[in-house]
Amino acid sequence: MDQNELQKQFKEIVEKLPADKKKVLYKRLKAMDAEERNKTIQSIVDKENEIIKEKQQNSKPKPAGKPVNMPANKQANKQSGKPANKPANKPAAKNANRPASKPAGKPQGKPQSKPQRSRQPAKQVKAVKQPEKPKAKPEKKKNGAMTAIWVAVLVMGIALLGFTGYNKRESLIELWNNVTGATAATELSETEPSETAEPTPTPTPTPSPSPTPTPVPLAHDAPDLTGMTIVLDPGHQQTTSETTEKVASWLSAEKPRCTCGGEGVSTGIPEYDLTLRFCVMLKEYLEGCGATVIMTRTVNDVDLSNQERAQMATSANCNLFLRIHADSANDSMTSGIQMYVPSQGNNYRTDMSRAQSFGEDLCEATGLAFNGVRSTEVYTGLNYATSVHALQISLGYLTNSDDEAVITDEEMQYDMVVVFAQFCAQYK
Repeated sequence: MDQNELQKQFKEIVEKLPADKKKVLYKRLKAMDAEERNKTIQSIVDKENEIIKEKQQNSKPKPAGKPVNMPANKQANKQSGKPANKPANKPAAKNANRPASKPAGKPQGKPQSKPQRSRQPAKQVKAVKQPEKPKAKPEKKKNGAMTAIWVAVLVMGIALLGFTGYNKRESLIELWNNVTGATAATELSETEPSETAEPTPTPTPTPSPSPTPTPVPLAHDAPDLTGMTIVLDPGHQQTTSETTEKVASWLSAEKPRCTCGGEGVSTGIPEYDLTLRFCVMLKEYLEGCGATVIMTRTVNDVDLSNQERAQMATSANCNLFLRIHADSANDSMTSGIQMYVPSQGNNYRTDMSRAQSFGEDLCEATGLAFNGVRSTEVYTGLNYATSVHALQISLGYLTNSDDEAVITDEEMQYDMVVVFAQFCAQYK
């Protein structure tokens, strides 16, 4: 193809392009040298010719296909020019034998029933297609998916609550015991007498005798605690308070101002009496070491809230605030000494470290197990005493007969008092 013909065809191709594509093409060609430009034009023209040729071939009518697998006798007849043996004359012969007067329009006999039979299934099909119940399936799937989502959320919520409850089980048990005690007292106080019943006189409580202080001999290695102020809080009191108070200033939970505590499984000794007797002995020993000791209570029949007990310690600006308790559990096999410190304040980390070695020394003196030190916010008396060094000691479990035998024995109590004094010396 000469250059004139090539240029002519190229111009025809370019004229068909949109203005923007035409502009881009000319810009590309202008940036090429002469040889490269001619090759590009040639390739464009060749490509266009190929496209035109392909379209022409596709537009031509295709020849009728030859019969496949034609029998040998038909092929021989076709080549020889003889007509094939077709059964075309047979239907003609049959039509010739029929009487001419017979009408050709309406078929008679059995053929009439065939069209009617063919219509009946059509009516039955229409009757079957009337209900459209499958449309409700997408809604069922949607409802099923939503149900699965809500079940998953519920399971996750229950798992989270279970995990949290397990980590806080000691605090929850203590709160539950206190709350249920308050509820029972409230229900009894809210019971109204009937109109016909006469009001019964309120019985005068019989005060339990306070333990009499006796001189407690000092050990040969008793520390010098001169100048120290120590506040002792014998846990609980004779009667559970019917009013409540906030567990902590930063919490909305409330519980009774004070409760009577547990009871010995073998001796029946009340916890409030055991803690007071122990604190009386401890006070005598610490004072023998030179310390100033303040007791939050010296009798069992008082109405003293846990906030008020903590206030006595903070007001005294004491060196150490010791709360004495004994634990209880539903399982009689639960045993051991336990330490608690508040979960907030500037001192609880130091108190946790020192309480660890203190608990180990107590266990060595008594033979009881040590259950460790725990930081908690469940005890009101600790939560309101975060400005001083505060520690709550559970001497053992009154619900365990072995623990009860140890912590109610005066000789064992003396051995524990000696260890208490050594611990207090760390805060001088």
